[in-house]
Amino acid sequence: MNSTIPASEVQIGMYVADIDRPWVETPFMLQGFLVTTSDEIQTLQRLCKQVVIDRSRSVGEHQRARVIEKDEPLKGPGLRSTAVDEEERDGREEASRFLAVARSFRGRIHTQRRPSIPRVRAADGRSRLESELFYSAPIVDDVYRALRETQVAIDAGDNIDIARLEGLVGEMAQGVERNSDALMWLTRLKRTDRYTYDHAVNVSVHAMVFSRFIGLDTQSIRQLGLAGLLQDIGKVRIDPEVLAKAGPLDDKEFEHVRAHVLHTLALLKANNTVDPEIFGIIAAHHERFDGSGYPRGLKGMNIPLAAEMAGLVDTYCAMTRDRVYLPAVSSQRAMEEINRLRNTLFRDALVDQFLQCIGLYPIGTLVELNSGEVAVVIQQNQVRRLQPRVIVILAPDKAVERFPRILDLLMQPETAAGEPYRILRALPPNAYGIDPNDFYLA
Repeated sequence: MNSTIPASEVQIGMYVADIDRPWVETPFMLQGFLVTTSDEIQTLQRLCKQVVIDRSRSVGEHQRARVIEKDEPLKGPGLRSTAVDEEERDGREEASRFLAVARSFRGRIHTQRRPSIPRVRAADGRSRLESELFYSAPIVDDVYRALRETQVAIDAGDNIDIARLEGLVGEMAQGVERNSDALMWLTRLKRTDRYTYDHAVNVSVHAMVFSRFIGLDTQSIRQLGLAGLLQDIGKVRIDPEVLAKAGPLDDKEFEHVRAHVLHTLALLKANNTVDPEIFGIIAAHHERFDGSGYPRGLKGMNIPLAAEMAGLVDTYCAMTRDRVYLPAVSSQRAMEEINRLRNTLFRDALVDQFLQCIGLYPIGTLVELNSGEVAVVIQQNQVRRLQPRVIVILAPDKAVERFPRILDLLMQPETAAGEPYRILRALPPNAYGIDPNDFYLA
């Protein structure tokens, strides 16, 4: 049960479900949280006039059980309403359709060209997300082809086709504008066995999503996207055995790997059509706020904003993928680490914006629900980042769900015990022996 109260009346133990201003304009990392400190109260009172309190999720004297209306159907173990049955059936039908779409893209390159620009809901009943997946999948395929051809050109001593890459980045940027969730999904569905290519596409898409989130103009968004694709091409000049080394690098090897930034710039300088802004982003994407980065040891505001954004995205994307020397961590763990690095490796304001943009449970995150079921996040809810749309893949006993279903946590569907579904925690990719990228999309 929710109630709106003046911010001046907020007390420790209350659960703040909503506020009278956009969450991104506040320092709160979570959209909806339990008040536990006086500092949080002071911040709310400084920024807000009114807040919405969820009494059912508050604690202590502020907690109130939800009142059941007289005509409301009873729910709970063994008690189901027709509405619940219909909602579950709809979720299973949507899940079946979504999985069919996802399987059609998994692990193969499409040859067809793009259909018409996706509408809010296509004539065949596909959702906006599904329609965008169909439309943008060939674009991402073309990006992978272009990256492979770029490496072939470098090996042959030929010029890189920058114009083609710019055009493809422009198309991806339009996809981010239409539906960023679909582009984030495609970076997972299209993963290959080549870390270099996958990382480049992942960084490019995340950089464009992040830059759009903080309100950069179209040209800046595309510059960051192209820089993300190109920033590591100099690694073709690095000894493959060093790149593949599973253990820690010695000082000489580390300096050898660091040289990939200069190799990248040298390769791009051979093409006089590259935007100088992109040079600047690539040159400084390994610089760090505290001066510990390379190659120039730039510090603080001497690092261009776009370059620092590229470095932050690069760090996040690397942590959430298996590397030869470190296994992937969950998105939540990666976010916690990024948050720990505020005002050391990255400025705090940028970290705050990134956490708001990506959220604790980004697309593709494996999560455990309060029902004991395991699900994968398939779509963000822009209003409530902690209540995304998920597809349930394991039952409470961790057995495989024969008939997966989609839940929109924003709509507060209820578990068999009659409680609203909520996410308990994010899981690492290999939790319970499964990978959300392969388990149901293979």
